[in-house]
Parts: sequence; structure tokens; C-alpha cells
Amino acid sequence: MPNSDLLMDQSVDWLGALDNLAYANKRPQLKGILKSLPEDFQVTEMMEVEPCGEGEHYWLDVSKVKCNTEQVAKALAKFAHVSNRDVGYSGMKDFFAQTRQWFSVWKPKGGQPAWQEFSLEGVTIHRVEKHVKKIKRGTHAANKFRIVVRQIEGDLEELETRLIKVKEQGVPNYFGPQRFGRNGDNMQQAVDLFAGNKKIKSRHLRGILLSAARSWLFNEVVSGRVKDNSFLRLNENEPTNLHGSNSVFKSVGDGNEVKRLADLDIHPTAPMWGKGGQQFMQDYSASSLFDWEQNLMSPLSLLQEGLEQANLDYQRRSIRSIATNLQWSYEAINGETDLVVSFDLIPGQFATSILREIVVV
Repeated sequence: MPNSDLLMDQSVDWLGALDNLAYANKRPQLKGILKSLPEDFQVTEMMEVEPCGEGEHYWLDVSKVKCNTEQVAKALAKFAHVSNRDVGYSGMKDFFAQTRQWFSVWKPKGGQPAWQEFSLEGVTIHRVEKHVKKIKRGTHAANKFRIVVRQIEGDLEELETRLIKVKEQGVPNYFGPQRFGRNGDNMQQAVDLFAGNKKIKSRHLRGILLSAARSWLFNEVVSGRVKDNSFLRLNENEPTNLHGSNSVFKSVGDGNEVKRLADLDIHPTAPMWGKGGQQFMQDYSASSLFDWEQNLMSPLSLLQEGLEQANLDYQRRSIRSIATNLQWSYEAINGETDLVVSFDLIPGQFATSILREIVVV
């Protein structure tokens, strides 16, 4: 982790520092190639609701290849002659991948756009339905992944053991490298912003930088829990997450909680930093855990202070990511072995955090 003296150093290798985050089952010895083709990384967004067929919002079921979500949203707004803010989507999807997700376009007046005439390279509209509400960020139920890792090198028995552990125990719920920008640029910009060396006029960019800083602190605490061998257990009075929700409750340490933890129903948490953290943890009678986490984050106090000054509220997030419906198989092509894995993740969790516990790519 970069310390306070290194934060201002423009040569900090932020992405290299990410590689030093602790592994739940030690660093894999297996190697492979990820995303040699866009179709090697497939993501399908599963919505919680189906469009009802009436209303002022057009819901569009869209697939895309080598195109990012914001590009599609802006192109849809331009085509429909509406403001960018009138286009909604739930999650950001990868650029170099085959992805499928829903967009909404608010158009209360005028006739229906001729969606069949919409044209953007790599993008296809499969279905159009009307609905009464705009799609908001983070409102999908899950993301379904199908990932091919090419040319696996290493012990396949070790690979099987790792896959079983991932399925049974979950993995550290790290924010993936895409959260921190190309070459970790978002982190350096966040440091410059908090140090007063950079002014950001764009609200959108400012939000990205705040999110990156918050995510970095979270990752550091999760890595500390893994190193401390407390990744798979609850601390006394810890704010505890109910799987698949943002709900937290105070742990009591009874046998029922131990079983629920093993059954992947509840999880320990780490801070999403913001104002009011100390009081939040005092309310849970978890001041000792707060102090322990503070000690881990103290070299990055500049980030903490910047997030508090940005008026973000303190929250808690699960430290464990669960790949539900995890399945895997192998394909032999031209003498090489490829690994094919499929699984579902709840919104806000990263497939790269699942993969890093399985194979080095």
C-alpha cells in the first residue's frame, strides 16, 4: 500500500499495488490468457423487474461488443432527440467483451422513435418495451458471466481445488482494477484533488474519483482481514451484511450466525469511508474494530479526509463475494487447454475478483 509520503509521488504504481492485495488461498500458480477475444468475456444483466408494456419510458434490451455503456447511452439520447439525463441504465459493462443490458429512454411526447434504424457499431437492439419508470443505477438483480481463460498452464488438480474453495467459501470482495482507471490514473487524480493540486469542474469525473478513493480504502481493509485470518469469521458486534442486500445488523456471535456465515447467507463488512464513521461504529459497540480498521487506513488519511470533506456518508459493504451457480469445464483446442467458467454476481461485485483467486491472467 502506498504510504503517506508516496501518495504525492506521480510515479506510484497503483495497479501494481493492487496485485499485492492478499489472496484467500495464496496466489495461484496457474496461468492463462483472459480476453484474447471479446466473446471470451460475456456478461448478461438480469433485471429485477420486467417492463409492463406501458408508460413514458422505452426500455431497450441491448447487446454490445467493443463499446462502453456511456457511449451507447449518449448515442441513444442523440437518436431519440432527448437529453443524456433522460437515458437510464443500471450498470457499467466492460468494453472489450460481449455484454447485454437494458437501457431506458424517457420520451413522454412525440411518436415512438424508429428504433430499428438505430445504428452504432457493435450494438444491437433486441427488444423494445414501454415502462412507467426510468432504469436507475444498481437496480439489476445480478450479472451472469461466461468467461473463457485460454491456454491454461499448471496443475489442473490445484485448479479444481481452488474452484471448489471459491464455490464453498467465496472470495475477497475487492473492487477490480477497472474501478481505478487506466494505469490507476483515477487514484492519482483523486490524490491531486484532495491535496488541492487539481480542480475538477465535471461532477461526473469528480464522482468517479471519489468512488476510486473510497474503493481503495475498502480494498485495504479487506486485505487486512484476509491477512488477519478473520476473512471468514465475524468480530464481536460487527456490522454484518445480509447477502444480496445493503442491509446490515449487529452480530451476536451465536451458533446460528456461524452456520449462516458458512452457508454464505451473511458476511463480515468493511467501511465505505465517509463522514460519521466513528459514531456509526460506536452505535454498534464496535469501537475496537473501528480502531483496528483505522490503523490499516492511517497511511492513507489524505483519502479519508478528502472523502469526509466531500460529504459522503459512512457505509459498510460485504468483504466477501459469492459466485453463485458457479460451474466450470475444460476445452482442448490445438493441444491447449482452455478453462470455461460461468457464475452469477450481485450488482457492484467484480468478476476479476473471482478470477484472481483461480488463475493469474
